[in-house]
Amino acid sequence: IGFAMAIVATVIPSLTLAQSIKLIGTEKSSIIATLGPVFTIVLANYFLKEPFTFRQAIGTLFIITGVWIIGKK
Repeated sequence: IGFAMAIVATVIPSLTLAQSIKLIGTEKSSIIATLGPVFTIVLANYFLKEPFTFRQAIGTLFIITGVWIIGKK
């Protein structure tokens, strides 16, 4: 099970990131990768019924603001 988890959690994301860089470039790929924690919070809330806390809301706001600032340049 450890090997399967390593493949799913490490190898596949690395390959998809490399492919996205090749297809859409580093700038857009880095913006999408920055949103990873936000997607994690949303998916944990949806699938695992994890609570969405005030701290997570503040962190999400910081991430989205950062992506917005980077995207404006």
